[in-house]
This record gives sequence, C-alpha cells and structure tokens, in this order.
Amino acid sequence: MAREGNWTGRMARLKADLLRRHWRLAGGAALLAAVALGATLLAGFHGGQPVAAATPYPHELAQVSFAVAGDVIPHEPVRAAAAAAGEGAAGWSALFKDVSDVFKRADFGFVNLETPVAPAHSHGSRPFLFDAPIALIDALQANGIKIVSSANNHVMDQGWAGFFETREHLRERGMLFAGSGDTAATAWQPAFTEANGIKVGWLGITRWLNGGRNPEKDELPHVNFFPYPDDSGGAPGMDEAGVLEAIRKARAQCDFLVVSIHWGTEYAPAPRPADVEMAHKMLEAGASVIVGHHPHVLQPVETYHTQDGRNTVIFYSLGNFLSNQSRTYVDGLMPDREGDPRDEMIGLFSAVRKDYGPAGVRVELGRVGVLPVWSENNRNELASGREKTPMIRPVLIDREIPRLQARLDALGKEGKPLTVAEKREFIEVTNQLKLLSDRRRLIVERVGGEYIVDPPKLAAKP
Repeated sequence: MAREGNWTGRMARLKADLLRRHWRLAGGAALLAAVALGATLLAGFHGGQPVAAATPYPHELAQVSFAVAGDVIPHEPVRAAAAAAGEGAAGWSALFKDVSDVFKRADFGFVNLETPVAPAHSHGSRPFLFDAPIALIDALQANGIKIVSSANNHVMDQGWAGFFETREHLRERGMLFAGSGDTAATAWQPAFTEANGIKVGWLGITRWLNGGRNPEKDELPHVNFFPYPDDSGGAPGMDEAGVLEAIRKARAQCDFLVVSIHWGTEYAPAPRPADVEMAHKMLEAGASVIVGHHPHVLQPVETYHTQDGRNTVIFYSLGNFLSNQSRTYVDGLMPDREGDPRDEMIGLFSAVRKDYGPAGVRVELGRVGVLPVWSENNRNELASGREKTPMIRPVLIDREIPRLQARLDALGKEGKPLTVAEKREFIEVTNQLKLLSDRRRLIVERVGGEYIVDPPKLAAKP
C-alpha cells in the first residue's frame, strides 16, 4: 500500500509538472487574456453598478447644423406669385413651403438676398434693378432662414440710401447679415451665429458691384468689395492679401468660419480657375466652408484637405433659389442648358466639436450633403390660359419624384379605361416625372453624386 501510495504521489506530481510546463509554453497567452477580460469586467462595474465602456477617440461633444441656398431675386413675376398666394409675408412664405422644413430642421438657414429691401428709398423695380418689400425678410425668417448675405452685385440697386435702409430693416427684424459693416473700418468684421456652445463666423464678400462703389466717407456703411483686378469698374476695394488677412482675423474670433462670396461668371457651369485657386487660399487662411453664388447656375462642390489637416468644402455656386429665370424652358424641346438656371440645390453641413483626448478639443467640418432642387414656374401654362394663378416655387426633386410615381401607379391600376381627364393627367404626370428625372441627372453630373442625400421625412398627416 505504501508503494502504491508513493507511486500515486509521484504520478500526481509528474502530472502537475507537465501541466505547469504546458501552461508556460501555451497557456500564458490564455491567462493574460483571462486577466484582461477580468479587468474589463471589473472596469464595467463601479459600486456593483454597470457603467459604459470607454469610447475610442474622437468623442463628439456638440454640433451645429446649417442649410444654405442661393440667390433670392424678386423679379416682377416672383412678386406676382407671392401676391397671388397671399397677403404680405404669408404670400411670400407660400413660395418656400415645399422646402421650409429643411431650413427649420437646421440650426441656421442661409440664402443670398440679392436685392435691396428699401421701400422708403425705392426708385422702383425693373429688369436688373431690384427692390423687395419688408415682408420678404419676414417670410424668410418664418421659413427657417436666420442669416443672409448683404454682399452682392445688386446691393446698391436703390443707391446708397437703399443700401443703408436695407441694413436697417434686416437689423430691426433680427435677421443676421454678413458682408457689410456700419463703417469702412468695421465692414470686414464677421457676423456670428452661436448654438450648442459653438461660435460660427460668417464673412460675406462680393467681387461684383454692377458699376457701383462704396461711399467716399469711411464713416458710412460699406459693403465688402473684393474686385477682380481687371474688372473693378474703377471702384476701390480690398486686394487678395487684405482678404486673406481678414479671414485670418475672423477665424481668430470664432470656432469655425464660413465665407459667403458673390463671384464667378454668370451662367458658367464651372468656376474660374483663378477662383479655384483663391478658394484654396481662403481655406488655408482659416475658412472651413465657402458658399458661392452669382452665376445663377450650379457649379461643382469640392472637398479640400488643408495643409493643417482640416477637411473643408467649397460650394462654388449654389445657383438660384427663388427667381423667374428660364421661365419658358420646356424639357425635351430646348437644350438642357436652357433649364440650368432652374436647377438648384440646398447645401447641408455641420460644425462639430470633437474631443481628441490628449490631442485636445477642436471644431471641424461635419457631414456634407446636397439636396437637388427644381424651380417650378407655370409661366407657359399662364400664357396658354390653362392656368390663371402665377406659381413660382422651389421643390425638392427627390421628394417630388416618388409622389409623382405613386400617382402614375395609381392611375395605371384603376383596372378600367381612363377618362379623358385621367388621360390628360397621366400625360402631364409622365412628362413632369421625366422632367425631374432629367434635371436630377444633370444636377448630379454637375455637382457630384457623392454629395447627394435623401430629403428629410415629412411627418405623417393625421
């Protein structure tokens, strides 16, 4: 029995030794993994309560969102459409009703206000010389627009007095505006929007003044004029070095800087090479977004990576937003370019505050998007007498196409011959669907399909 016990003991010790060797050779990693797992499990509890595991950097701390659109031009037919839709601001608001939810969902909406608002100093509105009622400002605000550009080639259509009056109406209405100042010395100061602890600067600039110029007296309001060297009309303005320095100073006053600039060549589908070069310089100087307008047609969207490692974006031209241009266009009969001024977009982007842990906290550009827009205009129907009430309005193409397709499907599923009225409707809906599909394709080709996003979902009607 003693031998058997000794032999059993030796076998037990041998087995234990083999197990220890096996652990050293193969089991060390497993033990380390077990220790790590245990540490993780312990870290997930504090005082017996589960806590969230640490998230990899960067952590998003806050963000502010923007929706930007192009030129608002009160051509006479646009004014007539507003008057037909209702009185005062209600009539103007009706023109934006199909897109207003986009701007209301954003923290800040922006457009280029390409007109004076100067009823007290108006010399009248006629081709290439504009004026608008105060109700337009109220309507823009009611539809989610909180900041506008006051720097463009029509800002002095009603003279200096009209320019001064416009600024006063914007200020008294609480509408922020970028691109002009109370004096020559303050003109290049940015306007600021702030939400969720993020301060965003807006610096407005125009490269065109339609032969106008700023007042001689520096103590009077000035627009931020950055003329093309060979096309200033003799009017003095800021040079390139001065503009870049203004951008650097503006950026030092905020977390994130947007430059709104009225530039380029009217109806050109692409930016000037010199403007591309200037855009990159403005971004390197500290801007994160460039919002371009003036050409009245869409131009490409470019993402640019700066030398200091920032992602930035250039909307070279947002096109029109509300206008009467290309009113007679007919899809399939006229060259595509004739409809270009009615192709529009709403640009979307955000400024995001991120925590990079030991590398610190910074505000940077968030997700960029483009919503394709078409400007509906029933001028041809009015001319033929088929319709009696003028209608001009921007609509979201990717919201309209499913609606039209659903109606077409419903007409085709009746299971009985169509009536005369239904046949007419079927043809009209088919042609409208083709129009929007054609224009959407052209917009995607122009601005780039990688930026296109779905429109926001509308709340179901009760």
